[in-house]
Amino acid sequence: MPDSPELTAVSDEHLVTTTLRGDIASFGTIVERYWNMAVALALSRIGDLVEAEDVAQESFIKAYVELHRLRDPSRFAGWLGKIVAQQSTNLLRKRARDRAVSSGEIDNLDAAVGLFAASSNPGLTAEQTHLVRQTVRRLPDKFRKPIIMRFVAGLSAVQIAEQLGKRPGTVRVWLHRAYQILRKDLAPLFEEVK
Repeated sequence: MPDSPELTAVSDEHLVTTTLRGDIASFGTIVERYWNMAVALALSRIGDLVEAEDVAQESFIKAYVELHRLRDPSRFAGWLGKIVAQQSTNLLRKRARDRAVSSGEIDNLDAAVGLFAASSNPGLTAEQTHLVRQTVRRLPDKFRKPIIMRFVAGLSAVQIAEQLGKRPGTVRVWLHRAYQILRKDLAPLFEEVK
């Protein structure tokens, strides 16, 4: 849907400047102007319209709060696009963590590990992401669970210990040993990425 003439008549620079001076209605115009763009960007990354609309809304809130950091007000659209992309990535990571921890899929997390690898390192190729998944899959079970809980679910060693019914020291040892294996087995990937 094209913007109405009223929305396009005023420049982004003017709207940003007047918003920063306290005119909230100007930011409302910005939201009207870029709402469809924000939803479309989020939808292209997330694949769910309701969640895409939530991401767009959160992105506009973040943009409003951080508006004073925008260096060039005439480039608002590109700046907003970056915020939407980051909010979308945050939602995808949260989805993976929630799925991993709450649904007990800790043994079968190829998709979550792949998503984490790809979203944390967007420059990885499909082959490189596959290597990460395969390497994590080959870890002994007692190392694989804590490493996935640490990096996909974002849990601390203490939280992992609570989840597994183990002592934090034991979990730290397991994580350390898993790191050693991963460093050794993923060494070729580190060389490629350099």
